[in-house]
Amino acid sequence: MPMGGTDPEVKVYACNAGSLKTETQHILKDTRIGTAMEIPIPFLVIRHAKEWIAFDTGCNGETAGDPVGYWGEDLAKKFWPVIGPDQEFTQAIRPLGLRPADLKAVILSHGHLDHAGAIEDLRATDVPIYVQKVELAAIREVVATQRMGTVYIPRDFRYLQELNIREVEGVFDIFGDRSVIAFPTPGHTPGHQSLYVKPSVGNAFIYAADALYTLESMEKSIPPALAADYPATMQNVHWLKLEDLAGVTVVPSHDPEYWSRRAWAPAELVP
Repeated sequence: MPMGGTDPEVKVYACNAGSLKTETQHILKDTRIGTAMEIPIPFLVIRHAKEWIAFDTGCNGETAGDPVGYWGEDLAKKFWPVIGPDQEFTQAIRPLGLRPADLKAVILSHGHLDHAGAIEDLRATDVPIYVQKVELAAIREVVATQRMGTVYIPRDFRYLQELNIREVEGVFDIFGDRSVIAFPTPGHTPGHQSLYVKPSVGNAFIYAADALYTLESMEKSIPPALAADYPATMQNVHWLKLEDLAGVTVVPSHDPEYWSRRAWAPAELVP
């Protein structure tokens, strides 16, 4: 979707999709065991000229009413959703004047419950949903087996065949002008991807998604508690730390302290 002439205006917004009540050891491996922690669930919405995209979708709204029934008892014991009626995906983008059908595209960092949970909101649209090929394979396995007990939730994908799913492999320059680029950061899941964004105002930044839960993980080299491949995940953490030391802004996905200092949409995100 390249555009010629003057560079298009690029603005970034962080939508508040609620939170998960958990304990620190479920976020930072073997750290402050038994300490209560409530982590935010953000997703990004980006305006590029007159086009809008979303990066992730948050949880499915049904989880707020019956977490045990939707996720299973074991998972709900570790992560308890706190999702207000205005924080489910369709409602969360309304302050920006958007409906799901208004989006040019949705990009999924990965298929976990707090990132891909609301993709069914796009069922009545033709909006493309971009997923790394290896991540889509993991999602399709969950759909085929209906396996519970992982952070991939079968019910999140019950309408997968009705959605406009698009596979990508490797780096994906979303608008063709290097302003918004999704790129693989496997480790947390096989096909996890993060996002590079260059807003019109301010410095470019990396939204790590679940390649980095918290800044503490990066600063102290603490492994995340959940990873499909721990060595690959730690490689991402070390690389992000290098970027941070080199002056690149790195935005974590679930850092309570970080997000408590940021404004939610409809205010612009200032990383």
